[in-house]
Amino acid sequence: MTPFSLSSAPTDSLPGFRRVFPGGRLTLGLALPLDSGSAEEPDVNIAHQIALVQRVEAAGFAAVWLRDIPLRDPDFGDVGQTWDPISYLGYLAASTSVLALGTAAIVVPVRHPLHLAKQAASIDHLSGGRFLFGVATGDRSSEYPAFGVQEGHRDEMFREHLGVMQQAWTTQHRGIRWSGGRMWGGDVVPKPLAVRPPLLTVGSCLQSMAWHREHADAHVTYHRALPVQKKYIDGWRSEGNGKPFAMSMSLDLHADVDAAAGPIKFGWRVGARRLVEILRELEAMGVDHVILGVKRGTRPAEEVVDELIHHVIPEFRV
Repeated sequence: MTPFSLSSAPTDSLPGFRRVFPGGRLTLGLALPLDSGSAEEPDVNIAHQIALVQRVEAAGFAAVWLRDIPLRDPDFGDVGQTWDPISYLGYLAASTSVLALGTAAIVVPVRHPLHLAKQAASIDHLSGGRFLFGVATGDRSSEYPAFGVQEGHRDEMFREHLGVMQQAWTTQHRGIRWSGGRMWGGDVVPKPLAVRPPLLTVGSCLQSMAWHREHADAHVTYHRALPVQKKYIDGWRSEGNGKPFAMSMSLDLHADVDAAAGPIKFGWRVGARRLVEILRELEAMGVDHVILGVKRGTRPAEEVVDELIHHVIPEFRV
């Protein structure tokens, strides 16, 4: 397989997809940065972050995940992980060996689809097939006018840009025309290692569940109360859909490993042993992967990572 040849391999054959979604059991990932209590000014010490990432890779976490927040908006109070996700993915690919590397998620409407097709396929190759391409429409109103996008049309642009990328990945020197431009006589390289980098839709993307079932290789959503999440999963699983389901969960890990769970925004404040019980319940409901985010926590990230490695990962190690 060269960067210039088309691939017919299925997305679920790639090592990143297989690591995160081995089938029949739940795996765990972590959202970057591994930092707590500093959402507006998180840890930007790359050496420190990479050292933590390498620790969680060795311990048996399945993946780390990067958010895409193009602009800092003080009204949100959360700058994301600061670094451009595509650039950071290249650094992470060179700093790890088996860990899956995912985006949760790239804001597709504000990016040029040909650039994004090239970037995604490049990370696919540079990581040795460990890239998971999470995509979304975004939700920060201040970003759309900055990039010349009409917020009310972002659902249509999302679908159209994905279609452009799919054509770029699966054809050679064939013209592509869409509402934002046309390519004639050119070609986007590299071509991905499979028919496309594994495509994960994150959140609603302003599309129907039927659309997600048809077009995504897996689906990612946010934390909900367990009964509500069960209904959502059932909607994803309807019509015989067996594609993987993942979710994010904010975590404030209690110092008492046996502390009962109490709700926080989009997650739980809970002790490590009780967290295992929650994860087992989610696994039984049909969740394949949980992305833990520690930014809302009250303890240093190093302590949280240590306790997760000691008490939680042995139950879900890959």
